[in-house]
Amino acid sequence: MTDHTHRTAGELVDELTSDTAALVRAEVRRGQRELLAKAKEASKAAALLGGGVALGALAAGTSAAFTVRLFGKVLPPTTAAFAGTLAYGGGAALLVSAGLAELRRVGPLWPEETLASIRDDVRAARPAAG
Repeated sequence: MTDHTHRTAGELVDELTSDTAALVRAEVRRGQRELLAKAKEASKAAALLGGGVALGALAAGTSAAFTVRLFGKVLPPTTAAFAGTLAYGGGAALLVSAGLAELRRVGPLWPEETLASIRDDVRAARPAAG
C-alpha cells in the first residue's frame, strides 16, 4: 500500500474509481440475490393466478360438454349450462382471490433492501463530493 501522504491526484482518482466499481458490483450482486428471493416467493402467487385465469377462461366458454351434460341429467339444458358457468366461475374466483392474497403477503417485488442501501450510499457520497 502507498504512503497516504504522498499520493498523487491520479492515484486518488484511480482508488476512487476502483472503490466505486467495487461498490456498484456489490450492489448489483445484492440486488440479484434479493430479486431471486422475491421471485421464488412470488412463484406460488403466479401459479394461483394462472390457475384462476385458466378456470376463468373455462367459465367464459361453459359449453364444456362434460359439465353441461352432467348437470343436464338433472336440470334443463339452459339451467345446466348456467350451473357449469357458476362452478367454473366460482373456482376461478377462489384461485384469483388466493393468488392476490399471496402477492400481498410477499409484498413489493423490487429489491427494497438494495434500493435502501443505494440511497444510503448516495447520501454518504454527497457530502464527500461537495
